Amino acid sequence: MATKTDTKQKTPDASKPKGDQAAEATPSKAKLWIIGAAIACVAGAGAAFTVVPKKPDPKPQLEGPFVAKLSKEDVQVNLAGENGKRYLVLGLNAEYFAYDESFVAARLGNAAAGGTTPGVEDPLYTAMLKDLLVRMASRKTREHVEDPVQMEAFLMEIRAKVEPLLFPVCIGDSVGPQHADGKSGLRVGESIMDSTMRGMLHDHHLEVSAPTKTIRLDQGPPVAFTGDERDLKLEGENGEYLFVNVTGLDPKFVGNVPIGVAGHVRRIYRGQLLMQ
Repeated sequence: MATKTDTKQKTPDASKPKGDQAAEATPSKAKLWIIGAAIACVAGAGAAFTVVPKKPDPKPQLEGPFVAKLSKEDVQVNLAGENGKRYLVLGLNAEYFAYDESFVAARLGNAAAGGTTPGVEDPLYTAMLKDLLVRMASRKTREHVEDPVQMEAFLMEIRAKVEPLLFPVCIGDSVGPQHADGKSGLRVGESIMDSTMRGMLHDHHLEVSAPTKTIRLDQGPPVAFTGDERDLKLEGENGEYLFVNVTGLDPKFVGNVPIGVAGHVRRIYRGQLLMQ
């Protein structure tokens, strides 16, 4: 006996109208799109984070002008002529620019900006300053001191000679020839006052590799060392040179260290000028 074939087709869910089925399908696709977009944003943000380089620290700039007395005590010197009976008492002030006012305060043994406790004046600086002023002033006569034009020229001469004493070549965070850089352990060499390089501290650097025992000044030639050199000569690309002491160098240190002067003197003023 022949049977009837059921020609009625099954639908996914005949109980739901087509409109409801479409409404259900649409949110599912939207969810997938939102998830995909979120993943893409996170990945893009991660890529941007890794690609964008870190901004370097801003380069230090000179500040000032500042004024400081060149020495705690006035300098007395006999003038030339008149059988050395005339003498001059000098108390001088310097107008200067520096990366940090506290550098000069440390050199002179004064309280740093905002501080109240003075330190000890650098004895080497004090000795060199007194020797310089005695040598210079002892060549002057009473007429030189009394003539305003000649006296102004004398003060300009003092400025040029005093600047290397107040602002010697230093390395890193050191404030004088007897101090080492706290980061690398390097110090200036024993012949540093004979150096021809007197560029600003943060315009020049030493490229140091303690493990390979090489060091160079700026783009000058690399110099090999053994580690016991107290007066190692380094030359820059233009022939300027200076001396460094590598005996205290950290044996693991690799990197650049600033080297140069931490400021400059613009003018010398008379604080005390007494002639008798």
